[in-house]
This record gives sequence, structure tokens and C-alpha cells, in this order.
Amino acid sequence: MTGVNDGGSGSPASIACSLDAGSMSQRVDEWRAFVATSVSAVVATRTSVRMTLDDSDTALAAAASLGAREKACCPFFDVAVELEPDRRVLRLSVPEDADAALAGFVSLLSS
Repeated sequence: MTGVNDGGSGSPASIACSLDAGSMSQRVDEWRAFVATSVSAVVATRTSVRMTLDDSDTALAAAASLGAREKACCPFFDVAVELEPDRRVLRLSVPEDADAALAGFVSLLSS
């Protein structure tokens, strides 16, 4: 597997998800439900996806929780909640060599 720097601890992060098939299926369902109920826009580039959140504390809490759990199983993802004056955004980005993994992730959001 390809390794990337994890952004600070000095150890490489594999470009792989640690979830088993059953857990991955449940997580995909969670992401789809989250996008359907808490996201007003999804904008993807080759190495990042930005999900504009609905203006509710519930959406913000769900984004933080789901983002943290995604980072735990996919350490090559960089996950951030961006608080802007007029919107809240959940951003997930990956290194250049993990763009195929992000493309697969984005395709699962609306399938």
C-alpha cells in the first residue's frame, strides 16, 4: 500500500479503510442519511469534498461525530469543520495519491 505522512506524528498513514465489510456498509448508510438530512450542497474536487451543512446545531454535531469516526478508520483523510460567517462546512481532503479513494467515497454519498 501507498503510505503518506500523517501530518505531524511522523508515522505514515496507509491509504486504506480499517472497517470490515459490515461496518463499512453501515457507515455508508450513515453518510447517505447525513447528506440527505443535514447537507445542502456537496462540492468535490480531485482531492477534497466540501459539504455545506444545514444551519442547525444537529447538523453541526452530526458532521463533527461522523467526521471524527471517518478519520479514525481512514487516517489518510484530513477532516475539518469550517465555521464561516454565513455557513458551516464539513471538509474531507486526501493527499494527491489517494484521489481514487476520495472519488470512491464521493460516489457512495449519493448512490
